Amino acid sequence: MLKAPDPKELARRIAEAQALYKDRKSGIDHFAEVDPVSGRPISKYIDGGVETFPVPSAFEVLPVYFEAIALGNTLHPLGLVQVGLDFHGNPQFELYTHRPAQVQKLALDKIAADVTTQYTKEVEQHNEAFIQQQVDAQLRVDAAREERTRVALEAEKRAEVEKQIRETFKPVEAVQATAPAKVSKRS
Repeated sequence: MLKAPDPKELARRIAEAQALYKDRKSGIDHFAEVDPVSGRPISKYIDGGVETFPVPSAFEVLPVYFEAIALGNTLHPLGLVQVGLDFHGNPQFELYTHRPAQVQKLALDKIAADVTTQYTKEVEQHNEAFIQQQVDAQLRVDAAREERTRVALEAEKRAEVEKQIRETFKPVEAVQATAPAKVSKRS
């Protein structure tokens, strides 16, 4: 059947994509894609609503926090997360923040436009595939109908030709000839 764009489905897809953006960490994902030839991972920049700031030591938490707030970011529920140790065994941290609202709004609007375009394209591809499927089915039905008609006409023509041949070449009545008797010679 042909599909029409469903506003509820579109709204659901947009909401899912936007929710994924809001909770995704911005940065380089070293396993974002896989090279189809070698199978190795390919790094790629991923855009998200969460931005992290590296904090080299516990003494620099407040300066990094104030710098992030000055950029318009707001604190994420994760807040400060220890990510490892430096060369000397001192803890290293990342400060999790939400990106500024205007940056998120631009990204969310772009996501909505991209999802709408993709959904519309999917519906058009589905409709085109359905139409091609129906055209192929109708052509198969027409070809079968034409084949049945052709076979019936050939059978009818064959019967007519056979009838004419049988009328033209009637069997000749066979004359029964008596075979001469064999004479046997005895000495």
